[in-house]
Amino acid sequence: MNDEWTAALSEAVREVFENLCFMVPAEASVPPTEAPGESRILVDVDFSGARRGLLRLDVPDRMISTVASCMLGEDGPVELEEQYAAIGELANIVCGNALPRMVGERAVFDLAMPRVIATRESESDLAFDAAATVLLDEGQVGASIFWQPTDLVRPQ
Repeated sequence: MNDEWTAALSEAVREVFENLCFMVPAEASVPPTEAPGESRILVDVDFSGARRGLLRLDVPDRMISTVASCMLGEDGPVELEEQYAAIGELANIVCGNALPRMVGERAVFDLAMPRVIATRESESDLAFDAAATVLLDEGQVGASIFWQPTDLVRPQ
C-alpha cells in the first residue's frame, strides 16, 4: 500500500467526519469499542475520470443514525432510508475530498451513485491500494481505495 495515499485518505475521512458530523478523532490510547462480528455498513462509490476505481467506506451500523442526524440537522430519529442516503452522501464527500489529494488538485472525476451494503463482514476480495482506519469517539471508521489497472493503449 502507498503510504502517501493512505495518509491522504485518512486525512479526508477525519476532516469530513469532523466537519459534517461533528465527530472528532479519539485519543490514540482509547481502544476501539466495537465487538467482534458487529454489524457494519459498507458504502462503495465507483469513480472514473483521471483514474478509475472504487472507494469503500466501512462504518459501524450503530453510527449511521447519529451520522444522519448530524448531517440533516435533526434532533430526533431519522428514517432508515434517510440514514442510508446520508451515509451514501458522506461516502461521496470522502471520495471527493480524497481523490484530489491522491491524484492532484486538477484531476477531474465522475462519481457514481453510492451502493450501501449492510453486512457483518468488513473483509473484501479486493486488494486495496490505500486503506485508512480512523478511530472516532463514536466508533472505528475505515476507508479504502482500489485503483483499476490503467489500460495501456498503443497508438496505431
